Amino acid sequence: MAVSLKIKGNKRTNEGIGNDLVSIGDNRFPVIDAQYPGTKGATDFIVIRHLHDKSVYTIVCKNVTPCDSNREGTLYISVSVPVKEHVAGLFNMLIELQNAYKSTCMTYDGTMYHFMARNDIAQPFEKIIAAHKVSHYPYKTVATSDDTTSMAYLFMTPEQISDLLNDPMRGEFSRYGQVVLVPVSDPSQYVSTLNIPAKIWRSYKIYVNGRQTGQTLSDPNKTVTITLPETASHESVSATFSIAQARDTRMPGIAVDDEAQIIYLNMQPKLKPVVKPTVETSELTEKRAASGSKKPYILIAAGTIAVLAVLAYVLFFSPKEEKPQKHKEKAPIETPKNQDGDNNPEAALDGDNPDEAKTDADSTGGGEETPETTDGKNPKETTPSDKLLNQDKDSGNKANPDVKAKLLEDYNSDKAAINKAEDLSFGLFRKIHRRHTNYDQQAGYLEFKNKVDFINEVVEYISGLNEKISSSDYKAKIQSLADKAGALGLSGLKAKLEQRIAGGAGDINNSKKINNKF
Repeated sequence: MAVSLKIKGNKRTNEGIGNDLVSIGDNRFPVIDAQYPGTKGATDFIVIRHLHDKSVYTIVCKNVTPCDSNREGTLYISVSVPVKEHVAGLFNMLIELQNAYKSTCMTYDGTMYHFMARNDIAQPFEKIIAAHKVSHYPYKTVATSDDTTSMAYLFMTPEQISDLLNDPMRGEFSRYGQVVLVPVSDPSQYVSTLNIPAKIWRSYKIYVNGRQTGQTLSDPNKTVTITLPETASHESVSATFSIAQARDTRMPGIAVDDEAQIIYLNMQPKLKPVVKPTVETSELTEKRAASGSKKPYILIAAGTIAVLAVLAYVLFFSPKEEKPQKHKEKAPIETPKNQDGDNNPEAALDGDNPDEAKTDADSTGGGEETPETTDGKNPKETTPSDKLLNQDKDSGNKANPDVKAKLLEDYNSDKAAINKAEDLSFGLFRKIHRRHTNYDQQAGYLEFKNKVDFINEVVEYISGLNEKISSSDYKAKIQSLADKAGALGLSGLKAKLEQRIAGGAGDINNSKKINNKF
């Protein structure tokens, strides 16, 4: 039984509170007999002590007397709860135990309760304890001071005390050895030692794909929507959840670390379909021409006209080469034909036609330029990973395709190894962790990086394990890491971690000694 009960009191005048009146479960926890002067005369109040391994909640009743005299006595009803566990309706359970003891083991004269001389029985108290569910306490624990003489008094309504006991670990309690909750109808009439709210909402940070969003969530039932906007290559994706829904392990891609108060969300946007541009080929043009379109007839007519124009130019307007005639040398000025300068054949052979030259230049330099590709052949574009790998003097050109191919090959190999992290040795993983930033330009790198960073967290925690770590803290941490592994899709690692805490106390202690592998 996780919850233990101990009832003590001044049943007889000369016995004090040395003997347990009722004991259920492990009774090895202290009950302090004190006066509590700051209660302002209240007859019943609750005292809290948070030890390192358990919390002790005690109802102190002052209006009681021993069975053999009318002297003032005290009744202590103390419940012990393990430090990482919590009792649902703890306040109601304490009140039920108090009422059960007073009604079965004491008499009431209208003013005081008197112990009965007979021995007390534990049967009704066991049923009350068994009726209240015990669950895991998810938040960070707090221990009160070892100085039990240092007391804090909180004056609250019974409803406020009930709310406080639903989440009793408050950081302010660590400065005091005992925290006394005094029930009053109007707390404003009293001055409490601490000014803390009875009910608190813990604020959770939200991380998406390993990065903090800046958003927080406090109300357990309030929902929040996280959206990754649409990009040129990915569609928009969103998720809506509350803290209570995030704790539901059936929700994929989400995990909650209550102790660190962080919600981890893994969102993978969907790639947009790639639309290939349509390129019309000459073959397709020919098929369209054969389909009955009228445009080809216009083209044929235009082509015919062009051919006729060329033939007419050749037949009627093009210069004709004259055959050289044998004659005596004469000065060029004496030949009228030469004086007109018609059709000098040497000029046609030695000179360049500027129009033809322009046409040649246009034929070689015209048209659309071939777009630059991303295959690594453009020296102007070098990714950060390429720069990192090309520090080697023998790597040659920064756009060396062999280097990029080797980078992609290494990335795919490391990514496959990370997805099977449970099969990795710590030494091999640390090598992957050291070089994982080389791949920051590869497709899917963000998801790969999130997994590498998380696995490094697991490796560092397991490497630092020792027997001094309490089993409850160890079990809670391993379960939290297993939940994160599941949210990241590392199902094999999740199963490996859960094996560490699947057995009993002996198996868990043995697993803490294994700090060199998953």
